[in-house]
Amino acid sequence: MSEPVILHWERVIHKNVRSRDGYDIGNIISEAGDTITVMQGASREYNIPKSAVDGFNGSEVSLSMTYSEVQSYKVA
Repeated sequence: MSEPVILHWERVIHKNVRSRDGYDIGNIISEAGDTITVMQGASREYNIPKSAVDGFNGSEVSLSMTYSEVQSYKVA
């Protein structure tokens, strides 16, 4: 079994999130259960599964999905 990408999720709160194809998705505002909540600007919010997190370099979280795939997780 492989190690999780992020061990302490509270450490990524307020960190920037980038899609696999390089788009800035926004900042993580919270985490709960199996999802992270990302806010882009003042109006777009996404509930993204933690399983989509591909890496963390200390300042930015990278996703394994493209920007268009992220759109399906937009909160109405």
